[in-house]
Amino acid sequence: MTKYFREPDWETRVKRGVALDVKVRFSECDPYGHMNNTIPFIYFEDARIELLETTEFSLKDGFVVVADAQCDYVRQVMPRQQLTVYANVLTVGNTSCDIHYGAYDGDQLLFAGRTSLVHLSKDGRPTEWTPEYKNRLQNFCESAII
Repeated sequence: MTKYFREPDWETRVKRGVALDVKVRFSECDPYGHMNNTIPFIYFEDARIELLETTEFSLKDGFVVVADAQCDYVRQVMPRQQLTVYANVLTVGNTSCDIHYGAYDGDQLLFAGRTSLVHLSKDGRPTEWTPEYKNRLQNFCESAII
């Protein structure tokens, strides 16, 4: 398994994206008090929506679907723990983009993830980003590069 989140500058690039503050709810944990392993994907979705809104994605141009999703669990997460979930575009293609995520308690990485989004037309076929939106995605992505 590739540890993409161990690549140089990954953390800096991800933290330059959108940030979402979350408090882990008791209902998101199992009887042993550990966060359920499906919950990071819900946090990723919330951060991804924030990112799409920030980059002014419009449903009039089609929609996006998650084609691939991955999560690496680095440390245990407990109920009532305060997290900051970061999301940023790390690569942009003609019809897709990769968004990476990092969830932190202070400076400590708890879990990391990535999703590949595919832009679809209203008839459900992969379609190129509009030039304007692709430019916004690339500018957002490039703002994360130091």
